[in-house]
Amino acid sequence: MDGILLLNSIFEIFNNNYMPHGACYFWEPTTLWSNVLGDGVTAFSYYMIPGLLIYFVNKRKDIEINALLVAFAIFIVACGTVHVMMIVNVWIPYYDISGMIKIIMALVSVGTVFMLWKSMPELLKIPSPAALQEANDEIKSLNENLEDKVKHRTQALEEMNSELESFSYSISHDLQIPVRAILGYSAMLEEDHIDQLEEEGIRKLQNISNSALKMNELIQGILEFSRLGRKDKTDSMIDMNLLFNESVNEIRAGETTQKEIELNMEELPSVYGDEAMMKQVVNNLLSNAVKYSINQEKIKIDVSAEVSVNEITYFVKDYGIGFDEKYKHKMFDVFQRLHDENTVKGSGVGLAIVNRIIVKHFGRVDAHSNGNGTTIEFTLPKKKLLKPVE
Repeated sequence: MDGILLLNSIFEIFNNNYMPHGACYFWEPTTLWSNVLGDGVTAFSYYMIPGLLIYFVNKRKDIEINALLVAFAIFIVACGTVHVMMIVNVWIPYYDISGMIKIIMALVSVGTVFMLWKSMPELLKIPSPAALQEANDEIKSLNENLEDKVKHRTQALEEMNSELESFSYSISHDLQIPVRAILGYSAMLEEDHIDQLEEEGIRKLQNISNSALKMNELIQGILEFSRLGRKDKTDSMIDMNLLFNESVNEIRAGETTQKEIELNMEELPSVYGDEAMMKQVVNNLLSNAVKYSINQEKIKIDVSAEVSVNEITYFVKDYGIGFDEKYKHKMFDVFQRLHDENTVKGSGVGLAIVNRIIVKHFGRVDAHSNGNGTTIEFTLPKKKLLKPVE
């Protein structure tokens, strides 16, 4: 019974005795079609707005679909549907359906107004185009000022470094004279008056000579380190196989322990760089490998390389005493040594020079140790560069 009543109610909605709206126009074509076209274009425009909103939100991933946006879209669709029903009513008097749609539109519009009013404080915070332009101009000005400051600070730092290098070079150069005098007079004293000295005097004289030799070694290290900052590099293609072979032969010729030095070297790729500087890198790394393998019966050194898209990395591995990796950050600083003088002698400048040369070639240096020797790796760009790769 209820179903029959519902059907009758629906039937009454679609079947009524009202006159179509066109009768109000007396079916006059001009008036009728001007209203139909106006409502049709308006309805089409209303229906397009939600579609454009969906397209906009889909393209702008940073904008979330919130309740206000949904309510606004429903309100717009309801407005468009009202105009569609106005066209229908020109010929078919479905005024009851039209009234229900208007009620729905009214309810949605009230809800939209409420949400819009609630969101007004946040909406007012949205900057205007003029405010955005002003902010962009301010950021641009700050960036330009920052770039100028960085440029001036960099220039000032370079000048300070240059002055410091010149100062250290001058001081080290001047220190050579008194150190050489100490060494000279110590040698003369030992040669001419050794028989007049007691055992304690001879021991003290040897301490003076050893300390002067150590001082001279440090001075030479400072001078060499300072020269690198003042020296321009001349790039050419370097045969790294030849460089390593020449260096190990020189070290073998000068090795006083008479231990066998075994160099296991893979085929190495050539690289752009200053050949004299790169020879110094290879010499220092191989000398270190020999020095820190002094406890081995046979000194074994492995040399290899890895090539990537833009870089070449060379590895020099020894099987000596190794080092504690927690102090690795100190290895490439001037006068920083990870072993005491009694374990391995040295000035603490060799790896600092290596690092400085590699950085001058826009590369980087690293070191690893697993308790069974040390691996020093240095990475260089495959192509000739005029500035570092950012």
